[in-house]
Amino acid sequence: MARKKTIDELRIEREKAERDLKLRQENLKKLKAKEAELTRNARTHRLCTHGAMLEQYLSPDEFTDEQIDRILRAIFRRSDTIEMLNSVKRQAESQSETQ
Repeated sequence: MARKKTIDELRIEREKAERDLKLRQENLKKLKAKEAELTRNARTHRLCTHGAMLEQYLSPDEFTDEQIDRILRAIFRRSDTIEMLNSVKRQAESQSETQ
């Protein structure tokens, strides 16, 4: 039969568990911050990449931000554009299913 622990032994064990908990909480906080940073970096990269692609067709020297917004709104309201987008999505989904 295991012997009973003394109050001092239980306090020491509790303090050790509390220190361990604090270290793990700090580690979790660091991991969450790193995850947020990586997510932010991926978004920034995506925005820059997509913006560069857009500038191939709509030069910022020729159009204001408001004009580009109006152009994009008009393009993405067209039924043929919506159909094309859905087709591209379906193709991507079928390719990912076959892999």
